[in-house]
Amino acid sequence: MAARPQHPVLARGLARFARTGAISAELKTQLRIHARGAYPDHFQAARLNRYTVSRGPRLGPVGENFGAACHQIDRADLMLADLRQRIWEGQIPPPQAWPETDGPPVIAMARRDPQTQTVSFILDAATANIVLFAIAGHAGEREAHLREVERSGQDLPEGSYGRRNRQAIAARETRIAARLRAVEQAYRTAIDRDATSTPSEPSRALRSPELQPGRQTGLEAEP
Repeated sequence: MAARPQHPVLARGLARFARTGAISAELKTQLRIHARGAYPDHFQAARLNRYTVSRGPRLGPVGENFGAACHQIDRADLMLADLRQRIWEGQIPPPQAWPETDGPPVIAMARRDPQTQTVSFILDAATANIVLFAIAGHAGEREAHLREVERSGQDLPEGSYGRRNRQAIAARETRIAARLRAVEQAYRTAIDRDATSTPSEPSRALRSPELQPGRQTGLEAEP
């Protein structure tokens, strides 16, 4: 709601609520008006109005950065709901094992090439596993946020500021998630290539070199 142009009274109430969690009488009045009227933010206002009612008489400040904390909780709830849905549909991959905590000394080096604008990393295997574990987790968070933004934007009028803002956020989250997944895929490809390039057992030599067309004669056969 705060992303849309609002009545000054409602805008001030929302800003204070997001900052500290405090609920003013004016904010409650404006939320009731938006929840009952034909406003674009009707559903958001109704949800927030139910929350203010559930607080009862405890309407004072809760803490600094209250809105950010609530946003993190909402994202966690969304990720859990998405995970449950994927498990229900049989789409969840096997859980990735947490990297070992013990191991060889840490190797972590980086080199930046200003001409090509690229950065190269050299990591030991254990550190690389931990880094990729974190990258995959962060990519999942970005993708969950992307789906949340897309769903919330579907209820907004076409061409409105709120919808354009969510489209911009969704585009940014898509780009970031794609970069994270590209790093993850590159690492997994390297690991798979290393696993499949293990040299196979050498074949036994033929007892008669004459049986090998085009091969040099005079080779001693294996006893």
